[in-house]
Amino acid sequence: MNIVTILASGVGSRFGSNVPKQFHKINGKMVIEYVVDAILEAKTVDKVLIVTNVEANKSYLTNLAGNDRVDFTNGGDTRNYSLVNALEYINKNYDCDKVIVCDAVRPMITGELIDKYFAFLDEYSAVVTAQAITDSLGCYDIQKVYRDRYYLMQSPEGFDFKLLYDNFDPESKLTEVTQQLPEDSKIKLYFDFNNNFKLTYPADLKYLEALINARDNNVDYREIFNSVSRLNRYLFENYPSQTKNWSRRFENEIPNLLKKWQITDYRVVKTSHFGIIFLANSIKYGNCVLKMIPPFIDRYEPERSCYQTLPATFMCELYDYDDTCSAILMQQMDSDLPDFDKDDKTVLEFFKKALDSYRDIKISESDRHKFHNYSSILHGKLDENDFVYRNEEIMQLVAEANELYDDVFGNDEYFLVHGDMHRYNIMKSDDLITAIDPIGYIAPLELDIARFIGTELTDTTDDVKKKKAELVEYFAPLSSKERIESLLFVDMVFRCHNSLFENDTFELTDKWLSILK
Repeated sequence: MNIVTILASGVGSRFGSNVPKQFHKINGKMVIEYVVDAILEAKTVDKVLIVTNVEANKSYLTNLAGNDRVDFTNGGDTRNYSLVNALEYINKNYDCDKVIVCDAVRPMITGELIDKYFAFLDEYSAVVTAQAITDSLGCYDIQKVYRDRYYLMQSPEGFDFKLLYDNFDPESKLTEVTQQLPEDSKIKLYFDFNNNFKLTYPADLKYLEALINARDNNVDYREIFNSVSRLNRYLFENYPSQTKNWSRRFENEIPNLLKKWQITDYRVVKTSHFGIIFLANSIKYGNCVLKMIPPFIDRYEPERSCYQTLPATFMCELYDYDDTCSAILMQQMDSDLPDFDKDDKTVLEFFKKALDSYRDIKISESDRHKFHNYSSILHGKLDENDFVYRNEEIMQLVAEANELYDDVFGNDEYFLVHGDMHRYNIMKSDDLITAIDPIGYIAPLELDIARFIGTELTDTTDDVKKKKAELVEYFAPLSSKERIESLLFVDMVFRCHNSLFENDTFELTDKWLSILK
């Protein structure tokens, strides 16, 4: 028999309220009810035992008492004695094989987590929720403390019932229950439950409410869509009818995605251009990025296929995807690259790794349709002249770019490349450097070099000509200067033409034209 016991005897002295914190309500539901409901969603739970002061708290327990899978017993003066009472009650009344101990004030647990812990107990004597320590550790005697040697231990905790019953001593000076088990006990430390929030202080209630609302989808998703103003303007200007339909679908789909990927809190990137991006925290994946891309702008399949095809040696990890929602879930990296430094070879080595990988990837003819054909798009720009702003000047550059491209790269073997590997799409996490947000072009090998240089030139406040020469020289070990300079010109024209249709003003268009002069 599998039993989950919930320790709910605390009076919440630090909480400063006459109502014990586990009985405070969020959205009309007690904190402990969130815990019980999550446990009852598990597929492997036979019984839930709530350990509390039954008589004193009976007014709070009415709703819970109506479920025949829920039982009650009295708690003790301390957490340890509450646990002893639970073990004695279970031993007397049930034939229990495995037991999981939960806190009534950690309401972010899930039924899936409980099922996972019971499964672990098929192989282990105990399983404990553990958290890596990310803050700095100090020591009162000023000695060095190495945080990598330590971790936090939390509930839920799972045990072989007989082993725990025979060995647990409430008077033990050992602060962690697993330390009382025999030395040969096999203990599983589970580090992947990342949002194990504990209600401790009154101020925690608002934060916990936000977490629960995000998890349970009590959110105005229309407002989220409207808040990404740059994307909104671009979509409604270029795809009005499709955007209207997609915005309705978005409201229905995003709650299901948050639940599917166990996302508990997030922040929307409001400056996003080609999709709605959530910097999120997931119970299952930890810190992650959820990206929803409108299916009608022809970016989702190439981007998803790039994550699946380009190697993890330089690409950000793809956790999961959902084709129905045109959604990608990926690893969240810590920070952008610092400003370019010609004496730092880190970027050069990263690009070498990427280009070497491109050479090794063979895309079959049947799979090429998944990606953008750079040559075809460039040639197609010759007919995309339905604009007024500096039309003659830009179309002349488009013609020159096509002629140069055909002359230098027309007979090339083309490769699948990231296609947008500028500084803002290259991220760092500790010593790891990875690329994000690929476009996925079938193109000449040097396209990403051209993209990187082009973006640096639009950002620089230095002399553009000098900066360009410096960057071309920097990347020269990876290709000839002629090829880099040729593709740089072509791609700057390519991006200049794109900027006419992708932005609200012509500021970037003017910048590209200034550089191209």
